[in-house]
Amino acid sequence: MKEIKPLMAVNILCVSSMMAFLAVVGPIIRSLNLQEWHAGLMVALAGVAWVLLSRFWGKKSDYYGRKNILVFTIFGFFLSYLFLAVFVNYAIITPPTIIISLSALVFARVMIGVFYSAIPPVSNAFIADKVEPKKRTSYMASLGAANGIGMVLGPMVGGALAIYGLTTPLYFAAILPLVAVGIIYFSLEPSKKREKTQEKPIHFLDKRLRLPMITSFFTMYSIVTSQVCLGFFILDKFHLTQIETAKSTGYILAIIGVVFILTQIVVSKLKNISSYTWLTIGSILCTFGYFLISIITNQFQLTISFSIGTVGLGMLMPAFLAITANSVQEHEQGVAAGTVSAAQGLGIIVGPLLSTMLYGIAPETPFLFSAITFLFLTIISLSYKRGEIIKC
Repeated sequence: MKEIKPLMAVNILCVSSMMAFLAVVGPIIRSLNLQEWHAGLMVALAGVAWVLLSRFWGKKSDYYGRKNILVFTIFGFFLSYLFLAVFVNYAIITPPTIIISLSALVFARVMIGVFYSAIPPVSNAFIADKVEPKKRTSYMASLGAANGIGMVLGPMVGGALAIYGLTTPLYFAAILPLVAVGIIYFSLEPSKKREKTQEKPIHFLDKRLRLPMITSFFTMYSIVTSQVCLGFFILDKFHLTQIETAKSTGYILAIIGVVFILTQIVVSKLKNISSYTWLTIGSILCTFGYFLISIITNQFQLTISFSIGTVGLGMLMPAFLAITANSVQEHEQGVAAGTVSAAQGLGIIVGPLLSTMLYGIAPETPFLFSAITFLFLTIISLSYKRGEIIKC
């Protein structure tokens, strides 16, 4: 599939753009006299947009073509981000009322979520269109590695550019999707459009998608749990200062980011291993890694435990994407990818709420809960009947 490299580049650019905002969101919130929960509200509503629209974009890409939908939505992503940058620039110079600042920021982040929600499912459906079933796990892993690179590069570059002003990372991040539009327009071949039929679209609870939906929800829930709780866990477990905690958190997140990318690269190279095998191995490693986090006594053990869990997550992500593509017919690829992507969005919404509630019981509880969910997934994957791969 010759389009995999430009598709990877597009995902690196778009994920970097999304994640760059995280580097400056705290200082921006404080500069505009907003409160911490306002930032949480923006993230949660963007997640709601993701849940509601992933299936919509996936279905539209079935009818109007993957390339057309990607160009349209990423250009909308660019315009939304540009609005965010311009408003923050204006608000820092001439601070408006809190309600105006909050409304404008929420609007911008929701619109970013609206358009970004198309990119993962349509990219996955693009691969499903072009690649034979047995090789899909490998290509999905390549796309996963691209997302991992974006997750590492985005906050790093955003933080580095912040020394030139809080809006500099936002303007830089706004340009990235515009570059992605150019790559798509000149590098991807137009995908064929399908005629609308009277067939009912895939139901949200279609039994063929239950396993990948459960896996995608658990995976994203645990990733968000790690991101939200890690800093508090280090602070409370090792009694470090805030500066020491921030440094330790940054180092561990950087290490597990690299581990995630390397895992995706390894999975992409081992093309003869089935997606169900990756699912089982990944579930076991996640169970083991998250359980170890709940009993560690020092930062080295914490890093090792997180790395084990991250290797598992790196195996699970391409596995459930490939199982999704292999479970449905050719004309269902877009809406199926969108349905599973919506389950990921649900994990983004539920993760911060549930994990912080569990953290209130004890710092180890959110990680122990993740271990239990992955043990449950391991049992399901071992007992799951391997379905026949649908010939597309």
